[in-house]
Amino acid sequence: MTVQQLPRGPWFPAALQSAWYGLAPLSFFDAARRRYGDVFTVRVMGMVWTVLAVPEAVRDVFTGDPAVLYSGEANLALRPLIGTRNLLLLDGSEHLHRRKLMLPPFHGERMQAYRAIMEQATRRELDAWPVGRPQGALAHMQAITFEVILRAVFGVADADSLGPLATRMRAVLDWVQGPQAIVRFALRGPEGIIRHARFQQMNAAVDEQVFAEIARRRAAPDLDAREDILSLLLLARDDAGRGLEDRDVRDELLTLLTAGHETTAATLAWAIHFLARDPSAQERLAARTPGFADAVVQETLRLRPPIALVARVLKAPLTVGGHALPAGAIVAPAPLLIHRDPAIYPDPAAFRPDRFLDRKPPAYRWIPFGGGVRRCIGAAFAQTEARVVLEEVFSRFRARAYRRRREAIGRRGIVLIPLRGGRIVLEPR
Repeated sequence: MTVQQLPRGPWFPAALQSAWYGLAPLSFFDAARRRYGDVFTVRVMGMVWTVLAVPEAVRDVFTGDPAVLYSGEANLALRPLIGTRNLLLLDGSEHLHRRKLMLPPFHGERMQAYRAIMEQATRRELDAWPVGRPQGALAHMQAITFEVILRAVFGVADADSLGPLATRMRAVLDWVQGPQAIVRFALRGPEGIIRHARFQQMNAAVDEQVFAEIARRRAAPDLDAREDILSLLLLARDDAGRGLEDRDVRDELLTLLTAGHETTAATLAWAIHFLARDPSAQERLAARTPGFADAVVQETLRLRPPIALVARVLKAPLTVGGHALPAGAIVAPAPLLIHRDPAIYPDPAAFRPDRFLDRKPPAYRWIPFGGGVRRCIGAAFAQTEARVVLEEVFSRFRARAYRRRREAIGRRGIVLIPLRGGRIVLEPR
């Protein structure tokens, strides 16, 4: 496959495209869309993506044959930390089999059990929030979402009880998503991370704790009675009565711990950032206006999806959005563009939660969690957590913006965050 077989895109060197995408993904995509239309090809971070910014093309991808559209292969760059034996990176029949095993812990009925954890973690963090002076919302939201996912996964009453595991996990996440690792990845790809001595040391320390916790849980006399995610994964059986091996459980746990809090923390930081500039919306949240918290979360995910795009590798030629694409092409629906289309969302740059009040997000036009058989299984968990946290925050505090202008988009690994952490000032009600 050659780039000439793909839709047109920016002509300048891949290194410059990577730099622009890395520093300002929205302006990079906007510029390409203005010049080349709703389907264009970019060369970024050693990859060639055909970016899709039109709902019809997104529909073709999300409803296409999963035997042709491989998501795991397209996302192998994530393997240094989370491994390859997880729902995110498996493809084909293996993915469908694993998805069936992974769904029970995220069933909608279980959200009530997780809700209590979310409320407790939020109140604990809010008790320690220094009021009356500028603070980055992102760090506080990371603390909340990390505690929530640790407690939900391991079934502990307090994340501090996990001790070394929490500390080591936090350290490796900070390093992997920090500037040194990003530069290494840009220059050498995933192998540049995997072979780095410091990463190997930190990752081995995490694995030691995770495998020890798995062993303890397998031996627990009350395993059958437990309802935390780790226990449910150990109890899960397929139609042939087979369970998950320790390596598979490890990879699923690391995926949940990573994806299960970074993206939600970013969404919450952006939501608070926008709400600090909208006092009337804060009052509606404080009053717990029915449906409004959900609308705020959905509008935040529209304006600032945590991930710029979702990718699939074509295992056979496929026509997508009217473009005949060859096998090996990587197609990438881009929520960052779809969500800002004025034909779909009038005045798309404005923060207007009422767009979603008492309305479902439109199919193939609101895609922060992907779609089809690859839709994120933690979507309900993430949206419930965001709603709970926002209602807790604004029932106790009012927020005002530290600066009038909105913050630019920054990065923490692949997650899009407020560049300065979403700096706001909280005042007690």
